[in-house]
Amino acid sequence: MERSGDFSAPRRMSKSAYAIFFVKELRRYISLFLILMLLYVFDPEKHRSFMETMEALLYVSVGYLLLATVVAFISYYYKKYYIKNGNLIFIYGLFKNETTIPLHKVQSLRTRRGFMYRLFDMKGVSFDTLASKTAEVELILDYKDWNMLLEKIEQQEQVPEEDKQSVEENVMTKESKSVNDKCILKLSNLNLIKGAFCQNHFKGMVVLLGILFTFYDKILSASDRILNLFIDYVSEHADYTSLSVTVFVMLLLILYVIVMVLWIVKVFMRYYNMEIHMDKAQLFFESGLFTRFSSRFSYDKVCTVYVKQNIIEKYLGCCTVMLKQAFNATEKKDESDVKIYGSNFSGHFLNWWLGKDYASSQTILSAKSGKGMIGYTVRFDIPVALIVCAVLCYCKLYPWLAIPVAYMLISLVKGVWAARRSSITLKDDYVEIHNGKLADVRNYIKYANVEVVCLRQTLFTPFFHRVNLIVSTNGTSFVVRSLKEKEANDVYEYLIGNSRS
Repeated sequence: MERSGDFSAPRRMSKSAYAIFFVKELRRYISLFLILMLLYVFDPEKHRSFMETMEALLYVSVGYLLLATVVAFISYYYKKYYIKNGNLIFIYGLFKNETTIPLHKVQSLRTRRGFMYRLFDMKGVSFDTLASKTAEVELILDYKDWNMLLEKIEQQEQVPEEDKQSVEENVMTKESKSVNDKCILKLSNLNLIKGAFCQNHFKGMVVLLGILFTFYDKILSASDRILNLFIDYVSEHADYTSLSVTVFVMLLLILYVIVMVLWIVKVFMRYYNMEIHMDKAQLFFESGLFTRFSSRFSYDKVCTVYVKQNIIEKYLGCCTVMLKQAFNATEKKDESDVKIYGSNFSGHFLNWWLGKDYASSQTILSAKSGKGMIGYTVRFDIPVALIVCAVLCYCKLYPWLAIPVAYMLISLVKGVWAARRSSITLKDDYVEIHNGKLADVRNYIKYANVEVVCLRQTLFTPFFHRVNLIVSTNGTSFVVRSLKEKEANDVYEYLIGNSRS
């Protein structure tokens, strides 16, 4: 098939892409292969000789490779793409399904380069749009095709002729609030580790539980005999499961260290050698140890800038920055918002997005949460802790009361800090929503990004005259609770009048 340089004719991806499809299919069916191997080859009820076992293993392996080969060929051969009338048209499947993406509506371009991608000098490219409600298109391109396609997209991102007149008055304003010169920010790996250490280490519990559940699933798939042996072993040593408080605390500390290490390793592998290219129109991020991920999106694709600083981050002089984009199917699944750990770059991003004078923007209105925020924060923690205390007292396990009591105290501290921090401030050029429990969190939103504003009364509004204010963009939603009714109404009216202006 002739490969036109302007993408005007339908084309397949280069032949090297097939190898990557093949590896992906091998990974997809690896669990099926292992289960068949364990159930068929090593079935304890059938006594096979060594040669019979090797022959059975060979048959299963050949079937596994043939399945991956055929599925990879179908995925590769029946996928074509081309550009027509400013649209990227993607044809795929035996029944020639078709997806059309307007290039000027591409929200962001995300790429990945794992070992196989680098081996064949290829790049996996995902196209995200706001309107898509299905999984986004991913193409596996060589660098020649990638550069040509990127050039086409950049051309389409220019303002159409019919729209130039309508935005002419806003051009100077936008340029005055953008970074004039190109800037490259590099996050050192030491700062990355420092930033990962400053996070909530129990996020690593997801990694730990994933490993444990995978191991447990393999035990179940291997043989009922193995599971029975494990259960018998636990039953025989049941006496050792009666742990003292000291031993229990030690086990928790060991688990905490394991989780912390797993979390730091996960962050390090994902954000290794992060590099950020910034100019007045776009941001480009690239990071990753074994697989290099990148994300490229325009100035107007960001809906919220999130800046977090907890006690440890404040002491170490760093913060966590997140650029949140509008939701689509891919981002909800993959959580592709850009995160920067362990940096002090929050000022760079806010200067880029809000303008260099954002810090001097005058306050117009503000509203602060009341004590009702404390009750909302502890509404589940305190009752649960009291029930646990009652059960422990009934069982006469008085030393264990220290755990729920400590939990209640921590919950109360979280509630007090949440009430102190919760507020909304309307500036001349943007909205700042302040929240956080043990960490100080500030969310910055432009008036043009506000899509929904809602006032909501609670059961206690008739008694305390406090209401909740909901502010939503196309990618984020915030609830500021326990605001004075009059202040919340003033903020509500101002946001309604200035959103999308």
